[in-house]
Amino acid sequence: ELPDTIKTQVEQLESRLIKARADIKWVKPQNIHITLKFLGEITTERVEAACTGVRKALQTIGPFQLSLSRVGAFPNLDRARVLWVDVEKGRDELINLQHQIEDILFTRNFVREPRPFLPHLAIGRVRSPKGLGTLTDLVKQTPFQTLDFRVDRVAVIKSYLESSGSIYTVLEHAPLG
Repeated sequence: ELPDTIKTQVEQLESRLIKARADIKWVKPQNIHITLKFLGEITTERVEAACTGVRKALQTIGPFQLSLSRVGAFPNLDRARVLWVDVEKGRDELINLQHQIEDILFTRNFVREPRPFLPHLAIGRVRSPKGLGTLTDLVKQTPFQTLDFRVDRVAVIKSYLESSGSIYTVLEHAPLG
């Protein structure tokens, strides 16, 4: 879960990029987060096992600073499918945190993510190539103010997909260290 100040700044970034009129499904500011582990649909018992595992994984990791530094896209800006904000400072710490969570949850019979973890903050999903060239130009021209914040906890979040978009509910906040 990100601080409200960061969500507000990302919302301002989105409002500048919306001017490209590209066919993007923008992430609502209140839903902006960094996914460390996606569990999919699980039972209530598995939710408790996941929360316990996350708490255990965080015991050996202390708080750290994180910086969000630039806008990019998967697989790249010219063929964008997902727009994101990159993690710069704190990247190694975030990767370590994700690996700890992944390893502990694996011991609790959760499936290991086969793809490497790439720290990022998703801000939009491209629905079609309409306006993508204009968006790419705008991203390259828009100065990005580095966003810094302290990571001192992890939220376990339940997501529910509705026609209007994803609804997120925080199930637990687990402190680092």
